[in-house]
Amino acid sequence: MGSSYSRLFRPVEQQARAEGKGEYFRLHRHRYLALLAALDAAPGARVLEVGVTPGQLTHLLVRAGYRVSGVDLNPGPRRALWRQLGVQVCQMNLERQPLPFASESFERVVFSEVLEHLVYSPLPALREFRRVLKPGGRLLLTTPNELYLKSRLHTLVRMFSWKSRDTREEFRHQMLLEGEARYTTHSRTYTMDEVCWLVEQAGLRVVQRRYEAAWERVGVEVGRLWKRPQRVVAKGVLAAITGLLPPTRSMLLVVAERRTGGVRRFGSLDRCLETGWMGYETSRTSRSA
Repeated sequence: MGSSYSRLFRPVEQQARAEGKGEYFRLHRHRYLALLAALDAAPGARVLEVGVTPGQLTHLLVRAGYRVSGVDLNPGPRRALWRQLGVQVCQMNLERQPLPFASESFERVVFSEVLEHLVYSPLPALREFRRVLKPGGRLLLTTPNELYLKSRLHTLVRMFSWKSRDTREEFRHQMLLEGEARYTTHSRTYTMDEVCWLVEQAGLRVVQRRYEAAWERVGVEVGRLWKRPQRVVAKGVLAAITGLLPPTRSMLLVVAERRTGGVRRFGSLDRCLETGWMGYETSRTSRSA
């Protein structure tokens, strides 16, 4: 993996550092590795990345030989990078607009660390991903694990301290967010079963489900032991435990394939909730199934 990593990752890491985003790359590199390993598509395949900022994964996908398009809530600040990479990035709100692409346009859709930010049900967006996937095309989805050991321990400590799960500062920050600023925080996290249920309901077939140690592996590098030994040891213990117990790892990775049949039908309550704010999707799905 060393030579492959150097050839693909080093230029992206160097550019990230030059832009002052080296720490973000360090925190997310294991996520990038997991996604690229799961992509399983030949160079030249068309890939849609949903949520492209800050562009590091986009850069990696382009370097890996894929033809990349993207959508993002606010792509403007990285316009120079999109030009550099030759990537078309469209501005859109995934919860308010359909994807600006024709049906059956892409071999892969990458939806990484965005699901948890959505305010409403993700089902309409997931159906849109199915629409733009070619038959046999695949969705790659990652999101934080609701059952991540560190998060569970944090909740447990606050519960026994007779405190809310969120700190006062976190609560006030979330309550003061308005408009699209709400997407800067997590609306909720999901379990593996919940994510798999969602993608299946959207007309996709789960072909791979993995618990990835994307975050607990960050900060346990030997070079950091001398700077913050207690923190490194604590993170090392956490990584060892989640290594033995995969369902407690930090990140969920689901790969789902577009089925050739129709989309599953929902109960009246589900349909009511969805069509109340995104009704165009229900009729479109029935036509494109």
